[in-house]
Amino acid sequence: MTSDGIGDFGPLRGMVVLDMTAALAGAFSTMLLADMGAEVIKIESLQHYPAPSRGPRNPPRGTAAGAVSAARDYPDNDPGEDPWNRLSWFNSHSRNKRNATMDITRPAGKELFLRLIEKADGFVENNAAGLLEKLGLGPDLLLERNPRLIIVRMPPLGSTGPDANATGFGWHFEELAGFLEVQGYPDGQTVGSIFMDGSSGPAGASAFLMALLERRRTGRGAVIEVAQVENMIVHIGDLVMDAVMNDRVPAREGNRSPAYAPQGVYPCLEPDSWLALSVRSAAEWDALRATLGDPVELRDPALADAAERHRRHDDIDRVISAWTATVTKHDAFHALQGAGVPAGPVMDEADASADPQLHERGFFHFLEHRRAGMHFHPGANFRLTATPAQIVRAAPVVGQDNEYVYRELLGVDDDEYAALARDGHIGSEYQ
Repeated sequence: MTSDGIGDFGPLRGMVVLDMTAALAGAFSTMLLADMGAEVIKIESLQHYPAPSRGPRNPPRGTAAGAVSAARDYPDNDPGEDPWNRLSWFNSHSRNKRNATMDITRPAGKELFLRLIEKADGFVENNAAGLLEKLGLGPDLLLERNPRLIIVRMPPLGSTGPDANATGFGWHFEELAGFLEVQGYPDGQTVGSIFMDGSSGPAGASAFLMALLERRRTGRGAVIEVAQVENMIVHIGDLVMDAVMNDRVPAREGNRSPAYAPQGVYPCLEPDSWLALSVRSAAEWDALRATLGDPVELRDPALADAAERHRRHDDIDRVISAWTATVTKHDAFHALQGAGVPAGPVMDEADASADPQLHERGFFHFLEHRRAGMHFHPGANFRLTATPAQIVRAAPVVGQDNEYVYRELLGVDDDEYAALARDGHIGSEYQ
């Protein structure tokens, strides 16, 4: 049993997974595996600063707009002397993981990595297509060193095809998946997101679990490819099928719906506070009217018909907005829910972190990070009764687990350890 609790719980207890991920998608996958008890080891090179994961090495400081925007990613709005260790982007999805440093672009580091591969159950990466092959660490070599290894690769567009080598961030590939065309408002304004990363993380973790089940049956490892754009398109499969079957590009609906009326987001009493609601049936329409005090503008019997409510949506919205403007979003939420109308407050991150429902369920966890301090962190996004996920340690700082990985897992003696430190493989500062 390790002293920090990593790898000592959950359905994946005893599994070792190496993490060579960038940004969020791959790191989210390995976070899910770590929450289920896998001992996830993040591998980094001190010679190659990982900006997509660790943020800018020298973030802007001061009162300029760019500096103020960047500061929000750090505790107390202060990047500190080592911003890579304090970045919320990295720390939020690196809990329960270990961190070891080695430069796999050099022969000694490559061999150390292969020695770790021999002890691992899984390896996850979401780098540009072909990067492993360029490093001389393609899947064939990894499986030769460990035939039971499960390799999860998450290139944006897959490893084959004319655009396989395209590079960019999640929002670029969301456009290739067709998401931006349907996210936004009827007037043409689009709304971006990081949905690709958020949806790809669980897909990568699920793929690992499926391969693990197959390995238990056959004893063999596997190479899995999760092309993130393809995974994204599955999430809007109905819209894609509409375009294929009916030669029709789906319209941007904004906050409205082609199926329900009224449906929208309405301003509430507090500044910049909003409530979302939908009406799916005549019964819910009657309940909404009653909650609003049965205003005269909504008494027309024709409005019992959904088509008529669609036609007069703007008029209905004005009446709803007049009522929501007099109540808080939470009071409106509870009043409408009590009447049987689907509704909910539009929460910002501060609202969510203070939400009584989430706290009653013990969703948030206090974690103390070596350089970022003690803060609430989001918990596991699933619950298992017999083998529950656990949050046992905050994200590691650079090289935090070098002693454990090199000495205990790899069996490196004092002389070799000192030599590797001199050569820049082992350390806690980027070079």
